[in-house]
Amino acid sequence: MKATRLHPIAATESTASASPATRAADAVWACRFDVPGLPRHHVHRQRALELLSRTDDVPLVVVTAPPGTGKTTLLAEWVKAEGRSGDTAWVTFDGPPDVLAQRGVFAACLGRCLADLGVDVAPGHDDRPSAAWVSSPASAVVAAGRRLTIVLDDHHRLTADVADDVDLLLRLTRGRLRLVFAGRRPPALPLHRYRLENTLVELGSGDLAFDDGEAATLLATPGEPPQPTAGVHDWNAYHGGWVAGLVLSRRSWHVGRPGGTAESDVDDYFRHEVFDPLPVELRRFLLGTCVVDAFDDELARELAGPAADRLVRLAECSAFATTTRTGDHAYPGVVRDALRRELERGAPRQVSAVRLPAAAWLRRRGALERALLEYAAAEAWDEVAGLLIDGQLVSRLLCEGDERFAGPLRRACEPLAGSENRAAPVVRAALRLADGDALGCAQTLSSVPEDADPALRACVTALDAVRARLTADADGALASAEAAQRDLGGTGAVHPAGTLPALVRVARGVALLRHGDFDLARAVLEDTAARPDGRTLAAVHADCLAHLALTDAVEGYLTRAEHTATESLTALTRHTSPFDGHAAAHIALALVALDRCDPGTAWSHATTAEPAPEPLTRHLAHRITAGVEAAEGHPAAAASRLHAALTEAAPTDPWAADHLRVEAARLALVEGHPDLALHELGSLGRVDGAPAPAAHPDAAAVRAAAHLRRNEDSRAQQILATVADGSVALRPRVAALLVEAERRLRHRSPLRSAPVLDTALRLAAPERLRLPFRQAGPDVRHVLATDPRGTQYWLGRLAETPPTPPVEALTAREREVLRHLTDLLTTEEIAEAMVVSVNTVRTHVRGILRKLGVNRRYAAVRRARELGLLDD
Repeated sequence: MKATRLHPIAATESTASASPATRAADAVWACRFDVPGLPRHHVHRQRALELLSRTDDVPLVVVTAPPGTGKTTLLAEWVKAEGRSGDTAWVTFDGPPDVLAQRGVFAACLGRCLADLGVDVAPGHDDRPSAAWVSSPASAVVAAGRRLTIVLDDHHRLTADVADDVDLLLRLTRGRLRLVFAGRRPPALPLHRYRLENTLVELGSGDLAFDDGEAATLLATPGEPPQPTAGVHDWNAYHGGWVAGLVLSRRSWHVGRPGGTAESDVDDYFRHEVFDPLPVELRRFLLGTCVVDAFDDELARELAGPAADRLVRLAECSAFATTTRTGDHAYPGVVRDALRRELERGAPRQVSAVRLPAAAWLRRRGALERALLEYAAAEAWDEVAGLLIDGQLVSRLLCEGDERFAGPLRRACEPLAGSENRAAPVVRAALRLADGDALGCAQTLSSVPEDADPALRACVTALDAVRARLTADADGALASAEAAQRDLGGTGAVHPAGTLPALVRVARGVALLRHGDFDLARAVLEDTAARPDGRTLAAVHADCLAHLALTDAVEGYLTRAEHTATESLTALTRHTSPFDGHAAAHIALALVALDRCDPGTAWSHATTAEPAPEPLTRHLAHRITAGVEAAEGHPAAAASRLHAALTEAAPTDPWAADHLRVEAARLALVEGHPDLALHELGSLGRVDGAPAPAAHPDAAAVRAAAHLRRNEDSRAQQILATVADGSVALRPRVAALLVEAERRLRHRSPLRSAPVLDTALRLAAPERLRLPFRQAGPDVRHVLATDPRGTQYWLGRLAETPPTPPVEALTAREREVLRHLTDLLTTEEIAEAMVVSVNTVRTHVRGILRKLGVNRRYAAVRRARELGLLDD
């Protein structure tokens, strides 16, 4: 069945001046008449072979699919598997297009195939009508007395119009001849009539696409069985079952990531085999529709006009386009990405011509961010400005990332920052704010004239409100947020789908937290988190959740705070800007850990939150660090830290200052100094002072305990009455109950104290709120330590217990280093005193901390004193 081939160039030269009949005959030598062999990476395709097995009773089989789908390989396997070598002939049309364009080529190749099958046919002449030359091969086929099959591979290269000849040939052979057309587009036959008569079997790219099992076989490591896993499914779905794509990307599959050389290989194959051979009109259509994930008939008509339906069909058979369940059209991921890279390599004028219709279509569909990216790629800066300002997409620049993690929107809009465009000032301001430069943002916003259009002014005031979150002025932050809400609500130019109002609402919620108005702040943040615009961006939604968690943690609702903070961090793949809730979520988790008497975890979360960009999170971070220091036995350092933070917060953040003041007073009380505690509180929580005690329930509980320990029972009772209301937050309520229990115990009324302790335990147990019980008076701790109520698993042991010995005895050198630590010597000073290296001292310090079960030097000294290790 094999034949010698004349080189195509030689064939062209030898037939340039020959007659049509001679040129058609010579074209045979440019074609191939053997059944191709199977490739090395061949995969058995049972599903497709079963479809071909249904073709025994039909005269026409059409296999149409883009390049690289395995059409030839499938048909070769089918021919060889069915044992049809004696009644099947094969021709692969090849050679220069001008040679294959001759009308007589088909007749000559048909004659050669029939001759290979042992059917003698008189030579035909291409200048005779169809009925004249077709009758001869048709009669010969019928006379052969057996059913014959001819595979016409790459028939799309045969540019001559032979549709009438083929149709007549099939009718005259009366089912004795089966023609199998394999090519990149359907043959120009009346296929509708064959479908109606049920005498046609068609296979398309969907039938030839690999399923997951076939893909697993192809991707399997040699010598190992295929494993159809979820990863194989995703990989195969991305390639749309395209055989060539899967073969070329096998290397990327085995190293576990796409891209690199394999991506280049796919691009080269796609460009040369799929894209470049297509007509210019179709290439432009593919580039215009690949910029969206799925396109509809409207976009197709906008790009191609009356030719849209035809081009959609051509895209399906030439570029793997499929119709989705919603009626839209889409390309497999690998084809879409290859087309997009092809578009990026195109000339600027070509890029604009195809991107602008797609951008307009995306804008009408509400995909504003995608539309902006397409407008920016087409350098349509006026449209970009319109989306940034009127569509409020400037807010996305605040959430996408700082200059280290610049996302696609930031990269697209950066050229505007240095222009004279209408949106240039807000772009510059937003980029500086995303980088944490609040001062630079304010200076840029001040350059926008007061008489600017309402939409631009609304963006300016909104950015200013978000900027105020980073400033020390709590009153100014609240005023800016409320002004921005008025501006955003008063202009009809504001796009309802923008996320700028959500950012402003979060800014207002944070400002309310800074003023201690937790109920209203919670309402604002919960409303924002539930709204569609608050869920549009993960960073905005996570920001809401983080500050809700912060609110719950401060008030003692630890379980809810832990869940919400964890959800916030889960929504954030990375910490990219000051407004993604990263620091606030970690500070909330640190507060939870501190209230559950886990200083190590609290310290870990507090350090992860650094640097805390907002004043509120920064002040609370100081409080956490002080709490860790106090828990590890360093109350003086804790008090010093609290006073320093109080000095910073007092001029600008009244609630934070009051909160720190209460913690300083609580610390003094725990250390046995009620007078100092009252001094720290000042007028906070006083019955006869302003503000009222109910406005500072934490302060009232501490003040009541201080008066009680000064034996001023009536004063303590009077203050406690102001925080007995059930509307008070959980933490101060539990603290107040413990003070009341202490008061009753002082009156020698343990039975009357029992219900109060029960209530405190019942309220705190679901949250595992331990710290108020650890900080309670000695009488309460004694009762809880000796009573069955104190043995609850969540509370732990509160009584004084003998210190646990170190897990391992300290060496002589470690004891020497420990003594130097008691003198507060630095690492370098210890090394000099011991005549050893600094690294040796550090090694001994790490050993001391590990053996004593602490994580700080002063905690190690305290622990060593408890264990008597320094007595000698």
